Amino acid sequence: MFILVQKETISEELGVSLATVNNWIKTRVIPSPDVQNCYSKNTFNHIINTIKSNQTRLSSGANRTLLAKKTLCCLGVTNKDRKKILSNLVNDFENSNFSIDEGVLAVSFAMLRSNKLIDENWQPNTNSKFDAMLSQWAVKTPHLETVKNFFGKYEILNLDDDILGAFYQSVQSVSQKSGSGSYYTPSELLSEIKIPPRKTVLDPCCGSGGILLNILTKAHDPSKIFARDIDETALKICYINLVLFFNNRDIMPNISKQDITLNTTGDLFFRSNGGLFDYIVTNPPWGSKFTVRQKETLGKLYPELATSEIFSISLYNAVKMLKKNGELYFFLPHSFLNVAAHKRIRQYVFNTSNRISIKLLGNAFKGVLSESILLHLKSNSIEKQISVQNKNGNVYQIPLKNISPPDFIVSATGKTQDTLLIEKMYNTAHTTLTNGAIFALGIVTGNNKKYLTEEKTTASEAIFRGKDIDKYAFRKPKYYLEFKPELYQQTAPEEYYRQEKIAYRFISDKLVCVLDKGNSLLLNSANLFISKSYPMETIVSFFNSDIYTFIFRKKFHSRKVLKSHLQNLPLPILPDETHQFIYNLYNGTFYKKNGNIALFQEKIDKIICSAFSINEEQFNYIKGEI
Repeated sequence: MFILVQKETISEELGVSLATVNNWIKTRVIPSPDVQNCYSKNTFNHIINTIKSNQTRLSSGANRTLLAKKTLCCLGVTNKDRKKILSNLVNDFENSNFSIDEGVLAVSFAMLRSNKLIDENWQPNTNSKFDAMLSQWAVKTPHLETVKNFFGKYEILNLDDDILGAFYQSVQSVSQKSGSGSYYTPSELLSEIKIPPRKTVLDPCCGSGGILLNILTKAHDPSKIFARDIDETALKICYINLVLFFNNRDIMPNISKQDITLNTTGDLFFRSNGGLFDYIVTNPPWGSKFTVRQKETLGKLYPELATSEIFSISLYNAVKMLKKNGELYFFLPHSFLNVAAHKRIRQYVFNTSNRISIKLLGNAFKGVLSESILLHLKSNSIEKQISVQNKNGNVYQIPLKNISPPDFIVSATGKTQDTLLIEKMYNTAHTTLTNGAIFALGIVTGNNKKYLTEEKTTASEAIFRGKDIDKYAFRKPKYYLEFKPELYQQTAPEEYYRQEKIAYRFISDKLVCVLDKGNSLLLNSANLFISKSYPMETIVSFFNSDIYTFIFRKKFHSRKVLKSHLQNLPLPILPDETHQFIYNLYNGTFYKKNGNIALFQEKIDKIICSAFSINEEQFNYIKGEI
């Protein structure tokens, strides 16, 4: 029988996006489908084997899900001797033939024996819930006696530092952790969260229970503890950690496997306690990888969110699961505050009757490039402002009325003076690029070494990267390209490159752009837009000013200049004669030999200050912040 395999199965098998698979097809890394987006079984197997053997391609940033690299995870384990024990445990495991699950069980037996919670001749107590869990785990393990005694030489006393979870993290590959969005939460981030002993507390993404170990006290009622996750090994570790924490095998915490997103009821949490919790504290996965089918399911379950992002869905459900006056603590990427893709969940959270505070954490998670925040929400507490604490410990307030449609962006990186200045500028009559501009990306060749040359030929032309863009001008090009768009992974329509446009750096913490009146090609670190409703000479002059970089940094706090950022920048309504003045000034400066750019920018800054009613003291403050 001729067996066909859908193209989507390649992305599922390799843990890459469908867009990546389509780009591989376009750039001829893999063949095109045999029949109607399907491959024969032989062709499919050949593709999988070929790609898996090509570690260079799979180890790129976009495809790091297939890396097998393992690193020692010491987060939560700070004592020098303790780290040595952890390192030795991992080394012994690597030299064994155990599976990860068997390795974790072996360390669990060693810890339970070391802390006298089981003895050398442990036999399960049929009336003990904990023993039943341990017994069911053990009975599935081949060569159980070898596993039970493998780490017998170690004495691993309990220090509530989740060394068992650190072991589990350490023996997993990067692909396993990044694929699930799973990373350890440092204990120092949890120091201010304390849960009263008689209150119910839920961690819906508990992992090995590291968060619970840091927010509970020994006086807490274990029956009030709820832990959920989809990782069965992590749940077992969580149970063992709580038994060690309370030094009691007979505790009855509520631990169960629960899928955080793909529950067919659309309900996030198992309603074993009536469905409401006093406290919900978690670090949900960020950026977990989903198949096309899973994304379609999530879209049907949560149409009001218009996203398949786990942290958005989990936060949406968690807010609804709080008791009156309940409190929620969520660790989230900073992009939650200001990226347009998350606007629906922002709108939902900020429109509910809750007291909201945000703590900016910076790059707090090892192995995660994104900056992070801690969102704290108390239900049924009507407030008219959000409290924000920056990394220096300074607290300031953002009025809720400033978090407005269409994108509900939270400018949470400044000080009170920053907020007042930005509010003043946005309260000035202005327009934006939301509806009056075309945006496009630079060319993604898929293989720069193949297509880019450092020597110009008769058939090639200059192509400019982000780093080749200075304010108002391109630098001398380093690379040249023979433009054949059918060969490349991704291009914008050619006419966008071949007309007057504004090119800007994509990777940047400030606005840097040039008005290209030629037909220059751009590489993917440089993007472009074409304004149809606001003069481009005015735009490029404004965006290159310190004032607009101030708005960008304080409002969006990003190292990437996104389309949504540019679309949200306020462009003041100016009389035609002012636009004409800027046009003449621009052309008189940049198309005249020895044009004085500093004097040009000084005049532009005065126009911007006048438009936004910014006085000299405020302007000097802005320049001092840049």
